Amino acid sequence: MVTEITEDADGALPRTGRRLGLLRVALDQALDAVLADVGPAHPALRRAHLLIFRFDGIEGSTSAELAAHAGMTKQSMHELVTHLERHGYLRRGPDPGDTRSRPLHLTPAGRALEREVHAAIAGVLESWRDQVGEARFDALWETLQEITGECAPLVDLAELRSRRRR
Repeated sequence: MVTEITEDADGALPRTGRRLGLLRVALDQALDAVLADVGPAHPALRRAHLLIFRFDGIEGSTSAELAAHAGMTKQSMHELVTHLERHGYLRRGPDPGDTRSRPLHLTPAGRALEREVHAAIAGVLESWRDQVGEARFDALWETLQEITGECAPLVDLAELRSRRRR
C-alpha cells in the first residue's frame, strides 16, 4: 500500500518515519543479535568487527578489499583489523608479489570466531524465516538479490550452523 504524502501549509513534508532506513534497522538488529550470541565468549569483539566476518573468505584478503566490501574507509578498516590482530584473531603476512600489500590470515582463534559468527548469522536468518514463513522469506531473499545484483544463493543455514562445532 502506498500512502500519498502531502505538504502542509508551509510546504513542509510531514514526518512519516523511515524512507530508506528499514534495511539498516534490519542490519542493526541482526548485528546486535550476532554480537549477543558470540560476544560473551569474545569480550574484545565489537559490533563493528562483525562487518569483517559477515563475508566468506577473509583469509588472504587485504584491509583495502575488506573495506570496499564493507563500504568503509581503508583507515576505519585498518583500525578494526589492528584491534583484531592485537587480540589474536588475525595476523598480517607479506605478499611476495607486492611489497605494499599485507594479506590477512586468520589465527586458529580467528577461524573459530569466524565459524561462530557465521553460525550466529545463520541463526538470525533462521529466526527471520520462522517469523515471516518460508515462502515470504524466500521471496524477500530473491527480491534483495534482484535489487542488489548479488545472485549467490543463500547457503544451507543448517550446514552453516553446524560449522560452529568444528
